[in-house]
Amino acid sequence: MRALVMASVVLWLSACDEGRAPPEPPGGGGETPAEPGPVVPAEVSWNGISPPVRPTPPLPPLVGSADVTYVPEGARGMSEVTAVEVRLRVSGIVGSASVDAELLAPGPAAYERHTRKVEAVPTEQRELVFSMPVAGTNIPIHGLSGSWEARFFVDGVPLTTATFTLDR
Repeated sequence: MRALVMASVVLWLSACDEGRAPPEPPGGGGETPAEPGPVVPAEVSWNGISPPVRPTPPLPPLVGSADVTYVPEGARGMSEVTAVEVRLRVSGIVGSASVDAELLAPGPAAYERHTRKVEAVPTEQRELVFSMPVAGTNIPIHGLSGSWEARFFVDGVPLTTATFTLDR
């Protein structure tokens, strides 16, 4: 019985030592040890040898390009064009993002704004088509001919622009 009590006391005392700093080596040393750096978790393999920790590769940059198409093809005059389509190709989106398109008429004001939600992994390229009707709208009625601009944003960050012209 006494041996069982002694074993319990030794076990209890050894549990109390967990979390304490190791004892100083004999001789004191007198130097303060440097603070340890951050602990990087490592995966331990079946044989107990830890493989080197590989850094996470950086995400690809957010890249976008836009092309303009007139409907019908080849038309440029306000009386001929039925719609203008702007195709945006974007890559580098991580998860879900909001893509905004601003179509600016000649002058300082925005004519139309469009917003689309896009879900993708960083290595995928997504294509979005934004269509702006021309025939039967205020564009020919108010004579909004000249240089137009399409500006694109991803989560509020400017991405790219495209310009196009509607002739009289």
